[in-house]
Amino acid sequence: MTTPSNDSSAPASITSVTPVTRILVAVDASPASTAALRYLGQLLRSALGPASRPDAAVRIVSVAENPRSLVPLGTWAAEQLDAARDEIHRDAEKAAQLALDALHGCGLSIDAEVVDLCKEGGDVVDAIAAAASRWPADLVVLGTSHHRGLMRWVEGEVAAPFARLLRWPVLLVPAGYEAPEDEAASRILFATDGSDASFTALRTATALATPDAHWCAIYVVDRLLAPGTGFFERKLEEALSEAGGVAVAKARADLAACGQEGWNVETAIVKTANSFDDVPHTLEREAERWNAQLLVLGTHGRRGLTRWLLGSVAERATRLASVPLLLVPPAME
Repeated sequence: MTTPSNDSSAPASITSVTPVTRILVAVDASPASTAALRYLGQLLRSALGPASRPDAAVRIVSVAENPRSLVPLGTWAAEQLDAARDEIHRDAEKAAQLALDALHGCGLSIDAEVVDLCKEGGDVVDAIAAAASRWPADLVVLGTSHHRGLMRWVEGEVAAPFARLLRWPVLLVPAGYEAPEDEAASRILFATDGSDASFTALRTATALATPDAHWCAIYVVDRLLAPGTGFFERKLEEALSEAGGVAVAKARADLAACGQEGWNVETAIVKTANSFDDVPHTLEREAERWNAQLLVLGTHGRRGLTRWLLGSVAERATRLASVPLLLVPPAME
């Protein structure tokens, strides 16, 4: 199913690593936040540590939600409402302190803030986005849990609020993910469609890679036509495979231009299983097969017809990913 690509003749466009020095991590009391902090801690001890990023800083944001938005209050007395608000605020403060403890000793400047939605208004995503904008952040880190905690916003009809965070690169860490000790981002799967947006994502990902990182740049040939359509099916797959060869060759050349002699780079053209398969499921299978420790996607690239639009590949990938997922928006002009 996977065919190596040997074409490395494409010109390089990466001349330097895109810096990531200001990292905002949003936390709550969920296991997803614990997983995100563990993964971030490994990044801070390796690729983003003080030896390579002496000016790096981390801001922890914990959001105390408004109890009126969480439960139907009905005829709750003011005393009961105040008690709920106080408990939620204490939980947010505790989550912030646990995050500070988890990242202690990384050698970087780390601080924390608690945002009280009873005073600020809005929702959790609004609060995180506002904090990222005020600071401002180069990278937003979230733990992902599809049914509770911060990332319930990704589910179904509430996907739109999460899109507001995609003004920044967002690193999503699944609740059940456990990275090998001291090996954060040493195996990076980069999915490209050949667009400028995907290579913006690659530039950002280079800042998260360890000096001995193993990269795999892949292009997914989406088998859009039903089997048996003959000439048109064959020609479309041939055209997409040719475009994929150019895209992964460019990725190889761009990574070589970074000058990291310890990086090992491989490339591959991957096909969806059939016309009923899709790109996000294919990426998830490849991430598991290749033992990826980070999957990298640009959020506004295009694949096939319009399959790489936000709300298609990127949004569905957030629901499927079993490994950390870096989503990067297009470069700002």
